[in-house]
Amino acid sequence: QIIDPYLERTDIGKAMLEADLQLKKDLARFTSPDAKEGRQYWNKLYAKAEQLFGQQDITIPTVTRPWIVPSEIIIKEQKDGAYVYKATMKVMLEQDYLKDAQGYQFDDPRFKELNEYSSQLVRELIIPQLTRDVNSSKRYAGLRQVFYSLVLAQWFKERYARKAQA
Repeated sequence: QIIDPYLERTDIGKAMLEADLQLKKDLARFTSPDAKEGRQYWNKLYAKAEQLFGQQDITIPTVTRPWIVPSEIIIKEQKDGAYVYKATMKVMLEQDYLKDAQGYQFDDPRFKELNEYSSQLVRELIIPQLTRDVNSSKRYAGLRQVFYSLVLAQWFKERYARKAQA
């Protein structure tokens, strides 16, 4: 239920699903205690948990879902066409991208505070790395190709819709 069933069967859909899976793998890699960012993330998160709960044995909630979304797009028009001068994507957390997203429900307000802190740490420590990878890593080349194609398709659609109205 991540993607439309018809889109899922296309090369575009496949590239999008592969990028989504890769993003989740990269998030896990960057939050691993073996990675520099991951050590920082867990050290800060454990310190916050201890501040909120003391020495109580708890399971730390970390509900963070990253999304890849369009960012800056610059198209240079020429007499008979256009080219993508710049088209970047950014990574955001679901709760930041979807304005009407339902917040995660926690019975204890301390868990909510800890989850919000976890999300803030991901924004500061991990999201910039993920955004860089999405825009430059070979692992996301298929997604970038799809994105550039969709950017141009949208431009042509809008351009020729204006011509038809004129």
